[in-house]
Amino acid sequence: MIPDYCSSESSTQHTFYMAGIFLRITPEHQSVTLLDLVTEQQWWDMMRSAWIRLPYDILGKRDFELLPVLVDSTKKYMQIASKSDLEELIERVDWLLERLEGEMQLKRQLQEMRLRAGPEMRSEMGLEMQPEMQSVEQIEEIAIAVKELRTAASNMLESFGQPLLVP
Repeated sequence: MIPDYCSSESSTQHTFYMAGIFLRITPEHQSVTLLDLVTEQQWWDMMRSAWIRLPYDILGKRDFELLPVLVDSTKKYMQIASKSDLEELIERVDWLLERLEGEMQLKRQLQEMRLRAGPEMRSEMGLEMQPEMQSVEQIEEIAIAVKELRTAASNMLESFGQPLLVP
């Protein structure tokens, strides 16, 4: 079952969530797990599929919480990525960065409005902080990690164009 979800050919809208679940299962819980049978290629296929299938509402609490593990695991498994895989990954990462930066800008504007408005005005205008919303700091933290991933992927992509040095 696990390799089925790892296959890019069977990518579904649930791939992002399945990747998050599998990546959160740690080998500390058991000495041998079924996840030990998943190959690096299968993990990479899952990471790639998860990036392709990022939910549009990725900034919602449930989806947002999976981003750090997806970013970290992508860095680990992208070492076997092809040139076209890296190009596609960078495209998806850029899309996510645009969303994160837009959300940070919006949050900063809302913070400014909250500071200017009194408590009654905040309530009337619906400017109270929503518990499901991410803070600017949380979004910035993820944005930094995503930018690091983009840099790593870009560096790998550049290495495809470089001739191999033979000692």
